[in-house]
Amino acid sequence: MPTTAHGVNLRYMQRAPLVVPAVAFLLGIVAQLHGFAPLLACLCVGLAVFRRTAAAAAALGLLVAYVHGHPSSVDREWHTARYAGTVVGDVRSEDGLVMFPFAVDGFGTRRAICRQRVGAGARLAVRARISPIDEARNPGEPSPRTLAIDDGLTGEIDIARILAREPPDARDPRIWPALAREHAARIVRAALPEPAATVLAGALWGERGALPQAVRDDFQATGTVHVLVTAGLHLGVIAALAGAGFALLQIPRIAGALATIPIVYGYAALSGWHLPSQRAAAMISIALLARASGARAFSLNTLAIAAIVVAACWPVALESISFALSFSCVAAIVLFAQPIAAWFEARHLPALPAEALALTISTQIGVWPLTAAVFFSVAPYAIVANAIVVPLVGVTMMLGIAMIAAHPISSLSAVFASWELWLLTLILGTAQVIAALPGARLMLTPPPLWSIVLYDIAAIGASTALRQRPLVAAIIIGLACAGVAAAANFRPPQPFSITALDVGQGDGLVIRTPHGRTIVIDTGGRLERGATVDGRSPAERSAERIVIPYLRRTGITRVDLMVLTHPHGDHVGGAAAILAMMPVGWVADSGQRYGGHAYSDALREARVAHVVVAVPHCGERWSDDGVTVTFLTPCGPKFVDGNNDVNENSIVLMMQYEGFRALFMGDAGFQSEARLLAQGVDLHADLLKVGHHGSAYSSSPEFIRAVHPRIAIISVGRHNLFGHPAPSTIATLRANGIATYRTDRCGGVTVSVSNRAAVTTMLDCDSEPKQGDTYGVRY
Repeated sequence: MPTTAHGVNLRYMQRAPLVVPAVAFLLGIVAQLHGFAPLLACLCVGLAVFRRTAAAAAALGLLVAYVHGHPSSVDREWHTARYAGTVVGDVRSEDGLVMFPFAVDGFGTRRAICRQRVGAGARLAVRARISPIDEARNPGEPSPRTLAIDDGLTGEIDIARILAREPPDARDPRIWPALAREHAARIVRAALPEPAATVLAGALWGERGALPQAVRDDFQATGTVHVLVTAGLHLGVIAALAGAGFALLQIPRIAGALATIPIVYGYAALSGWHLPSQRAAAMISIALLARASGARAFSLNTLAIAAIVVAACWPVALESISFALSFSCVAAIVLFAQPIAAWFEARHLPALPAEALALTISTQIGVWPLTAAVFFSVAPYAIVANAIVVPLVGVTMMLGIAMIAAHPISSLSAVFASWELWLLTLILGTAQVIAALPGARLMLTPPPLWSIVLYDIAAIGASTALRQRPLVAAIIIGLACAGVAAAANFRPPQPFSITALDVGQGDGLVIRTPHGRTIVIDTGGRLERGATVDGRSPAERSAERIVIPYLRRTGITRVDLMVLTHPHGDHVGGAAAILAMMPVGWVADSGQRYGGHAYSDALREARVAHVVVAVPHCGERWSDDGVTVTFLTPCGPKFVDGNNDVNENSIVLMMQYEGFRALFMGDAGFQSEARLLAQGVDLHADLLKVGHHGSAYSSSPEFIRAVHPRIAIISVGRHNLFGHPAPSTIATLRANGIATYRTDRCGGVTVSVSNRAAVTTMLDCDSEPKQGDTYGVRY
């Protein structure tokens, strides 16, 4: 008779009666959150005839999501004013900015952005602007607002100036965890060198410290980056340590399990009380209650109960990737770990390594498609790396706690620190060695959701065959993995499209042809006014958070033509990373001398990759897949002795696909426009990428009349310090009846061409044409 993962026949499924109601409950929440409640309500009525429990659970899910499925948050921007509040979380620095959770009196906890250093627990009076946290601003990217919910944040406050400071109020319990972490961090960093100290801080309380990029890449490549974020693994270690301690004290099972629950919750609070740690604490508590009652700590039933409890407490978390990762991981352990361990033990592998391998294999079966969807890569050696690193992390946590607790006894604390450093060096060395193996990190386009669902169904089927037919189970899993990979790499033909990414105060445009050719015009970034970190400028770090993930999400593996209109950091920030990450046909460069880090790094990476960097000739053309690019500048001598020479010498190009024409101006302004007009160039275009972010020194009325576009796109940053776009530029565009889309208001803008040009925007632009508007083109 077929069996489940625990060697019990199919009647085991009958002893997990909460699985179906739990699934129905979750579906009810999802339906309400996405506006499908009426449809599911109708299905519930029909289902009630056959499965009343499931119908009732789905209806309850609808009700729960309706009541508190949408947490309160700032829904509009408030004018700059005076506010007071308390720093209630960790303070971290990035790109010259200081960020921290700030409990604003009367407004709840907001994510604060400041330019002055503050300490945990401080009371501040500030002059600031309160605004909502962003929804996704570029195609396919995760919503920052949803991610912020994991940290308990429902708004943002941009602090212009700190007006007054007061020291922490020791009577305020909200600041106790942050102060405890700050104190522990000082002890850890005094005892251990970097990067070992930050790795330990990540393991103990999930500190998001500034690990060197190479170290972070090693953890990413080996699939062990999860050890740096406090969640189920870390709370599980705390629960195991507490349970072992109670067992040594001969505390009865029931009392020990119940006493462990407040310890787990206390540690979750100490680590920051983020949603993943709250969720993990809830799941572990249910497992401990099951153990106290004499049932399996981890089973399908306890997993179903945990899903119901977590979803009922935090309905919106159901849509987060961390929720999916948590439950996929535990479900895979429940279904696969025991029979895999038994298989290893039957082949005379000792119990401890057999269990370690079984846990890592089952975990990877459960989570690899989701991690591929999040990190755009697959770690082939993750099973080996996790089998080594995860047990070591448990020991380092124990030693780290002992080191901090023994701090008053310096000699004893030093002994623990020496042992800790040895283990942390071993962890870092393991990650580095495995990451250096051939094929350690395979890039993969995020697989579509339907392929992950089908994979999960196949995995459940494989688990039922695992005990008696392990070869069949392995074949099913192998085919399911191949199916996910094939689905991720399948890209049907698509219309010609131009996407202006919202990169802030910069330019980043990606053009895709019907048969998959890619042209990138500028690569995002920011002005290089901050210090380099790990050898990368602020421009590069900014671009790598937006442009590179977009290319990976959309399955772009090659850039056929990269145009760097001019060498400023807000236009070339992502160039070096793209050149290092994927093949590039050739780079069109303006040929100007410039000493910015981002531009220099791009030229260096091009040399390393043997990519040709050339200055296009006036009138030179590039054609592929029905697209023709004509370089309109440089024509004539470069502009010199002006305040905006680098901008004025931008590459200007005309792109044509069938009858559709698009003019890209880089940061060119009045001088370049006048030269083009004087040379009699045919400037007519359906789409104009407005020059220099719509500044007052570009887009003259004569030039706009000559181009006479139907659509204009302005790539510009919100609340930028330059006043872009200038009112005069907007007035000129409106006077000519041009539909204007601004990335500061619209987010990413995509123009798709198939008979007509259709415009879609990531955000609803209040004062602009709505997304989905279509425009005739010059065929």
